[in-house]
Amino acid sequence: MGKVKGKQRQDKYYHLAKEQGYRSRAAFKLQQLDARFRFLPTARAVLDLCAAPGGWLQVAVARAPAAAFVVGVDLVPIRPVRGAHALTEDITTSRCRSAVRSLMDFNAIPAFDLVLHDGSPNVGGAWAQEATAQSALVIDAVRLATAFLAPGGAFVTKVFRSQDFNAILFCLRQLFGKVEVHKPAASRGSSAEIYIVCLKYKAPARIHPELLDIKHLFSVDSEHDMPIIDVLSTSNKSKKRPPRVGYEPGVTVLRNVGLASDFVWSDAQTPQEFLGSCTEISFDDPASLPIKDHELTTDEVRFLCEDLRVLDKNSYKHILRWRVRLRKSLSSSSSQVTLTPMADGTVADAKAKGDGQLLQDMEELVGAIDRKQTGQKKRQSRRRAKDKTRKATGVQIDDATEDDDAQLDKMLDEAYERYVTKKGGEIKQECKRAKRTNPDADADLSEGREDDGHGITDQGSHEDQDQETSGGAMARHARAKLLNSLELLSESETLS
Repeated sequence: MGKVKGKQRQDKYYHLAKEQGYRSRAAFKLQQLDARFRFLPTARAVLDLCAAPGGWLQVAVARAPAAAFVVGVDLVPIRPVRGAHALTEDITTSRCRSAVRSLMDFNAIPAFDLVLHDGSPNVGGAWAQEATAQSALVIDAVRLATAFLAPGGAFVTKVFRSQDFNAILFCLRQLFGKVEVHKPAASRGSSAEIYIVCLKYKAPARIHPELLDIKHLFSVDSEHDMPIIDVLSTSNKSKKRPPRVGYEPGVTVLRNVGLASDFVWSDAQTPQEFLGSCTEISFDDPASLPIKDHELTTDEVRFLCEDLRVLDKNSYKHILRWRVRLRKSLSSSSSQVTLTPMADGTVADAKAKGDGQLLQDMEELVGAIDRKQTGQKKRQSRRRAKDKTRKATGVQIDDATEDDDAQLDKMLDEAYERYVTKKGGEIKQECKRAKRTNPDADADLSEGREDDGHGITDQGSHEDQDQETSGGAMARHARAKLLNSLELLSESETLS
């Protein structure tokens, strides 16, 4: 279809098309698509929808097999192309289908192997309506393709990236075995157009009417609002990338302008929700003029309110503090104004909201933020201390129960027994070494026993008691050291 030309559209492909004799730069798009998917060399019958001015017809005639049947259809008359037939019809009407069928019967063509569609509505200023019209035009082209396409055939169409893109993909995947999305290099990067190449037509015996009904296929829930962003969330500091959820269904505009008067005085939603749902705060409303002219509304505040989606958490906090100070200032100034009598004789206070509730809300907000940050720090420090304790003692400190106390007592008793056993073995070894070095000591000792056995026995018993007393003192000292180390570990955990 014909399009408006401009100097910004005259890129290298425009000049190449002029040099090589093509009627439009779009001819290179079809060449690049065919070089990737190879659908033209096997197409003996080609139908080009919305073919004006004829650039795709020229490529189809040149790349299709010799004596291929090529037909171009458009609302605008197409200048004759050697080797192609041209029809001036509207592809959305049944008259176009009858004209194509008559031409096929005249040339004994049972079906087309390839259907091309590069049409788009006239470009204007209403982007939402144009995107919907383009999507509807694609479905009309699909409807014609299902009427004339041979089993195993191919279909190539241009679409605009919009809210209807996924619905078009769903429709095509029900009819074709392979569906590929590709943007050729000849397509401008600033353009929203993209091409869908559909191969291996399934040729179903019956197609459900709702599959090609744009009212059913493009139906969206109009009650969806723009997503609300948590402006004070700390999750943005994480290194993990946020999920790519795309655009909300039913939202055709990406700007949502809120009024400054609603942000300052309205209680319909919290200030955080207001900042998360709007992209800009406007001061153009008559009710917002006192806020705009107020001394607290600095140039920095106005600059931050121009684009809320690019702000960081500190900037959002700055706007919230400005709102609190502004409400307090305006409320105090309005309370000094003379009270106005109402119709029923009562006196109305000009102050809309109490300062106490306002300050309480702000304090709760700040307190929630501080508690969240402090809790995270405490949990991290406790986790590190517990890990150190587990590595040092092997005891699970986080579940302090009676079982843990019993386990600790058992561990200390085992350490005490090992210590006593070790000390007893060392004493026996010393006695053996003494016997080897002084063998006469045993004889003297035996003689002493014969002379005064009771004295020797008493003396030996006193020596054993001294040894046991010394060993018990050392064991108690080791036990005290273990308990002291555990107390130090628990104190470090409590301080952290």
